[in-house]
Amino acid sequence: MTRTTLPPEKRLGVLAMEFRGARDETARRRIADSYSLAVEQLIKSRKWPEIPPLEDQLPDEWMPTAFFEYWSLRPPTPRAGRKG
Repeated sequence: MTRTTLPPEKRLGVLAMEFRGARDETARRRIADSYSLAVEQLIKSRKWPEIPPLEDQLPDEWMPTAFFEYWSLRPPTPRAGRKG
């Protein structure tokens, strides 16, 4: 089973692990974009009963805004140097 055929809940964990191992900014942006797509799929499915554990999340400043909105969490304060 490839990463793209994994259920979105599992894909979040795989992507978070890849993100932690990536040092290149371009790779991190690509992974964060894929993570955002998985979050969107989960929200649209209306079958996302539990917030992912911390190890399955990206650092707050890389998490998609939709994640914070869905879970009614306060989004992080933007850091200098990080573009949306």
